[in-house]
Amino acid sequence: MKHIFGVSSHLTFYITHRIIELNRYDRDECLLFLTRNYSLPDNFNEQYPHQVHTGYNLANSKSGRVFAGANVFKTFRNIREFDALIDPFLQGREFLYYTQVCSNDLTSLMATKKNCRGFYVIEDGLASYRNFNPQTFTGVRYVAYKTILNPLFHRIYACKNHFIASESPKFLGCIATLPFCFPLHQDKLQVIGLPYETIELGFTPDALLSIDPLYMHFSKEDIKHIYTELGRFIEGKQYKTIAFKYHPNFFAAANAEVKLFFEKTIRDIFGESLVELDKSVVLENVLKTYCCDFYTDNSSVALYGSQMGAKCYTYKPVMRKYAPEEKFEEWYPSIPVLEKAFLPVG
Repeated sequence: MKHIFGVSSHLTFYITHRIIELNRYDRDECLLFLTRNYSLPDNFNEQYPHQVHTGYNLANSKSGRVFAGANVFKTFRNIREFDALIDPFLQGREFLYYTQVCSNDLTSLMATKKNCRGFYVIEDGLASYRNFNPQTFTGVRYVAYKTILNPLFHRIYACKNHFIASESPKFLGCIATLPFCFPLHQDKLQVIGLPYETIELGFTPDALLSIDPLYMHFSKEDIKHIYTELGRFIEGKQYKTIAFKYHPNFFAAANAEVKLFFEKTIRDIFGESLVELDKSVVLENVLKTYCCDFYTDNSSVALYGSQMGAKCYTYKPVMRKYAPEEKFEEWYPSIPVLEKAFLPVG
């Protein structure tokens, strides 16, 4: 039996690594399907000889699409290109697939391969703490799907409508670090515990700050106000050293001007106590090692940090002052289990 893991973040990689260790899978039988231009931490690359690097973004319908609308030939070509990525590894053998997104073209293609025995949905941050509801077909659409479209164009039609994990007989369950995940699938949930490791930074941080992509929703003036209020709060803590790192999504649309603006803003507000961490550093590993205070907008890192004894603060109440009320909940949805992990700033 072979195993294919969709990996798009440090969290999904560490869960993947834990699954492989707990089940004692032969790593020569495991393929890491790396999406969203993700790369493994340097110390793990040699441990995983089979990796496929793609630009697919599992969470983005545009860059993750295989179905090409009415262009059937393009869809067939996309499917062939996709199969060419994994078939040399599979060599016709049966496999299990592990994905962090349950309705996406890539999951569709994996699960509709004849040699796929089934698939698991693994935790991927806050999305895993919301309900993913099954989509059902009724009436004429249901008849067309069951009698015509699915038998004749099985893989194409699955891509067109995405693949709904909880409706599939190949859906084997969910795998998560904590028992709060996947609220609608508690009966099929495996909890593997926190998979993080200790790390040596060469210094001891008193606090850890995530520089989040606020520019996606706020003006430069509002961002200055938000960080100024956060700075006043942090000043009262009298930290000597504050480690910071840019959120992985920060660079999704940030150009050089935006990056320069953030660098100047946080330096002006937080001063010489700031130490930037390398991109490869995993925040959860820092919290496990140093158990320092953590500051972020609404990150799921707080869930894991609080479980490891760190105090996690959210400046979400500060951001609310500068956002239209009707949009704020859409930008930063309230998730009860996450809110319990946070101490509020402001």
